[in-house]
Amino acid sequence: MSRKALVVGGTGPSGVYIVDFLLAAGYEVAVFNSGRHDSGVFFAGPVERLYGDARDEASFSAATAGRTWDVAVCTYGKLRMLATQLAFKTQRFVGITGQPVYRGAARRTPDGGIALPVPEWSPRQSESAGYTGKVAEGEDQLFAQHGGGEFEAVIVRYPGVYGPRAPINHEWAVVKRVIDRRPFMLMPHDGMSYFQRGYAENVAWLVFLAATRPEAAGHAFNSGDERVLSARRVAELIADELGWPMEFIGIPAQYVSGVFPLAEKAPLILDMSKARTLLGYRDRVDPEPATRETARWLRDHPPADGEITSAAGTFDYASEDRVAAMWREATAAFPLASARE
Repeated sequence: MSRKALVVGGTGPSGVYIVDFLLAAGYEVAVFNSGRHDSGVFFAGPVERLYGDARDEASFSAATAGRTWDVAVCTYGKLRMLATQLAFKTQRFVGITGQPVYRGAARRTPDGGIALPVPEWSPRQSESAGYTGKVAEGEDQLFAQHGGGEFEAVIVRYPGVYGPRAPINHEWAVVKRVIDRRPFMLMPHDGMSYFQRGYAENVAWLVFLAATRPEAAGHAFNSGDERVLSARRVAELIADELGWPMEFIGIPAQYVSGVFPLAEKAPLILDMSKARTLLGYRDRVDPEPATRETARWLRDHPPADGEITSAAGTFDYASEDRVAAMWREATAAFPLASARE
């Protein structure tokens, strides 16, 4: 008898990879989503399509009534509702949450208020009244259901995901300036922030391992690239891949807020040792070629105005020119202030 998998989502940056990994492993896969983002999405094999709203209990219940699966992977929607609906209907439930669940993870640079790397047992923002508190509550519910025998629960905490179709376009801040042929780019704190990213194929591979390896049951896993690049290195790789010799001008972040949000983040590196040790995880794609691939994708598929998130930053070139001119004047008067170690 073939194994069956349900993927809630399935058309996002990691979702297509998750579906394809399950298909390659011999699963019959059903994809539940709204259908709004199906255009241009192709899977490696046939999948069953279930349509509805992953945030609406009645919609999800109607679409999945009388069905059971060996594995259910929920990449979006109301996690607690989905878990309640899938109790005793799936052997394993994989819930995707994110690194903002960790207490102190959302900080502005420079800030050294959190010890790095961050392991899975670090304090979470359970007391938060906002999104992160609800995420922690969802995780707790999943593990309570695991303890009650309703399914095997696994949590995968996503970092900032990048790659084709990723909605958080940190890299677009650099790609657009290359497209616009800007001669320079202001670089907050010289780009020396190391913030955890995860290439879509890499995080999807970890989700697949979490969904199919018996050792994963009852565990939470950090996900992301095994090597974390500095924000400056990300920008350098993009400019080099797209063939534009753009100058990067290091300036304290408080003077260039919004130019390159990735470089304005406080350093955050997730501890990946648990996934490596327990699941045998290794990156499928090194972050340097992954960043180059992302640059090419964004150049060839520029996001529409409504698709650009605040993660891409601002593009007020006139203001940037004024700041750069003043900074060059200041560093010419005090040359040691601009010296790089």
